[in-house]
Amino acid sequence: MPITDRTRKILWIKAGGRCSICNEQLATDATDEDDPSVFGEECHIVARSPGGPRAADIADVDGCDNLILLCRKHHKQVDDQRSYFTVERLKTIKREHEKREANRSGPGRLIPDPTKPTPKVLKLCMTGEDLWRAVDGSLSFKPSWPAGLTDEQGDAVDELLDELRDWMDVADELSYRDKRRAGKRLGEYILRLASVGLLVGARQRHLLLTGGVSGDPSPWRSADIEFHPADKARLGDGKLLFDPSRVASEGAHSPAEDERLT
Repeated sequence: MPITDRTRKILWIKAGGRCSICNEQLATDATDEDDPSVFGEECHIVARSPGGPRAADIADVDGCDNLILLCRKHHKQVDDQRSYFTVERLKTIKREHEKREANRSGPGRLIPDPTKPTPKVLKLCMTGEDLWRAVDGSLSFKPSWPAGLTDEQGDAVDELLDELRDWMDVADELSYRDKRRAGKRLGEYILRLASVGLLVGARQRHLLLTGGVSGDPSPWRSADIEFHPADKARLGDGKLLFDPSRVASEGAHSPAEDERLT
């Protein structure tokens, strides 16, 4: 699986847009005729190919933990001088550089885009295709559900979220046929949720990725995925509505999204 847009943005934010070895800013200024030139490279610490530098069998070779941002000069150096630039040394270089950048400019954060307010109601997802259309193009999602779910309901929620995350991790590479297959698979989990008395709603959120790299904030699309007991939800015009006071009185669980990219 190639490096995803989400991973790429996090890598650049945490590195401050600078080479992790020489600390050089990895973009030139624009000219009157041309856009800025970017010469940073997203380098694998453990190589993707079996014969590459520091090759080994790891679970997520294209994950952020296995990537380090370098200029072209130092990318070539670390791959040529692999006896010196071991996996452990590169991880230390990456960790110390990202720590300096976080102290210098603050960690990357996701904040709401004030020009694109979040809808107040959720789109009811009766099928897997509905859910996939709601999240397609998002770089992250934030799930929530009320407290007091039964074990069966909790298992059904977990299974859908795991399946959804797996599809979103490879969304950049999916063909239209693959996306239809994703919708069908998600539909199986939505049917199971319905069988245990839960409905699924979704809405898009437009955020801005800020911090770390100088310049304008970067757009970041996310999705809210909410689960509600069918007997407590109100439906109207294809929207999933609920009584906020009822949910608040009973408690709700909402795992933290990557709003601080540490």
